[in-house]
Amino acid sequence: IFSRVLVLLQPHDWAQIAQTCTTLRVECDIVMKTLMFLDLKNGGFLMNDSYFTSLAKRMGSRLRRLELDCWHLTDSSLKCLPESIEELVLCGCDHHSNQILSNVSCRLKGNLRIFAWSGFGGTVSATGFEDLALNNRSLTSFMIDCGTTVDINQAVCTVARNCPLLRELSACNLTTDTLIFIFECGISLQRFRHKERQSGSFHISDAALTLIAEKCPLLKELHLVDKTTTDSVVTDLGLLNLAERASTLRILKLKPTQCSTASEVAIMQLANFCANLSHVELSNFKHLGDPPVYELVQKCINITELSLDYSQISDTSLELISINCSNLRNISVKCCKKLTDLGLKALHHCGSLESVNLGQASGLTDGSLIAICTGNPLLKVLVAGYGQVSDRGLKAVASCMHMRELALNNCLRITNSGIKQIAEGCPMLRFISLSYCEHITDSGVISLAKGCPRLLKVRLDGCRLLSNPSVRILSITNKKLRYLSMQHCMKLTDDVFQHLLSASSLRFVDLGRGKLSTSGFEAYRLQRPLVEICIDGRPYS
Repeated sequence: IFSRVLVLLQPHDWAQIAQTCTTLRVECDIVMKTLMFLDLKNGGFLMNDSYFTSLAKRMGSRLRRLELDCWHLTDSSLKCLPESIEELVLCGCDHHSNQILSNVSCRLKGNLRIFAWSGFGGTVSATGFEDLALNNRSLTSFMIDCGTTVDINQAVCTVARNCPLLRELSACNLTTDTLIFIFECGISLQRFRHKERQSGSFHISDAALTLIAEKCPLLKELHLVDKTTTDSVVTDLGLLNLAERASTLRILKLKPTQCSTASEVAIMQLANFCANLSHVELSNFKHLGDPPVYELVQKCINITELSLDYSQISDTSLELISINCSNLRNISVKCCKKLTDLGLKALHHCGSLESVNLGQASGLTDGSLIAICTGNPLLKVLVAGYGQVSDRGLKAVASCMHMRELALNNCLRITNSGIKQIAEGCPMLRFISLSYCEHITDSGVISLAKGCPRLLKVRLDGCRLLSNPSVRILSITNKKLRYLSMQHCMKLTDDVFQHLLSASSLRFVDLGRGKLSTSGFEAYRLQRPLVEICIDGRPYS
């Protein structure tokens, strides 16, 4: 806020405000010394070594949790971490080596309790995480999300072997052997999140659910996602074993690739045994209809998040939810094809929804969108792709001033007029998808970029009327922009690469081939070697 005010001042004003600025800095330093939690995940291009070093000197000894974007930091930057930190979250670690982990280990030796890492490049290996585990044996939470450069199974096994207090694990592509090894080390997880991205990993199956339930008697959170095609599905056996052995569950999210054949009876039993559930996701359960939903909302009275994607629910379920779930904050009914406009309008009565996913659900119209937005003014996330939505509906969306993420892809009736309303009413937007909204032109994107300066991720695939000015304004105005996708935008020319150089925080860009030349791509890659470049969804090589 101060930065935006000060840039409006004339040079002769600076002398008059010099003392004020000094006072403000002193006051900010005093506040910094008292902080126990600091979120720097969205620092953008400002978060370089020099800036972080200066900031670290001002952090007080009370700081316990730090969340940091390392994209513009070098390996040596974390040598100045405050030694008081017990919880460290590092993201954007896409070009680092084991040295950055070594610096963390040396600086926070013995203090670290919670550690999270996200990075998809560089030369970091399992050895770096081994060093971290050996120096922080009191680690209770280990979360890792990375690419193929790291042997995740080796890293997780090392942590399990050396950190007997481990209670929370979040990882991807773990094998069944790794899962068994974790339990053989005497680890009894209370929170377990896993995503299967490649074949060879363990997947959601009756055997996996039974094993986890048997070895983790105090399990509070289980979140399993399958991204690959597998032969196993969840049946009554797996779901009932989980329900009977994990009555302590509060968060249960199961998202198998193939349809689960678990019956309505098994899902109802789950509600009976696990009455403390507050977050429930049962995606792709083909027998999930209105009766199990009734059982869930009756028995699990503290539900705050409910995801029923690809289910067979009807308007009756939404009416039950709106009446019984007074604490509901997040709901997802993606690809539910038995819903109508009337059922979706019932969500108006929830009152406190913060996230609504209606992507490819039937029944979405301007009327239901208006009802949902006006009834839930605190809405922050809205997915309304493929809906029969026009600018009239967007006027209601624009009234949700807290909106952070908005997906309107394939809403073919939207025009620049509706986008301008969004730009004026939703200044906090960080993500927007307007893919295949074919009537959007550069004018609409320009208004969006100016009205929503905090945008981090923008998808404009298939918007065939867009050209270079859209890229130019996004690159210049949205200084924290990390992700830009404009597949099949055929009007782009080589000048777009010069514009992209202004987007210093950009990490991923996908452009339609159109009039773009190979020399243009090569010149841009030479100047921005860390940016991942794609052409119409395929990596550029």
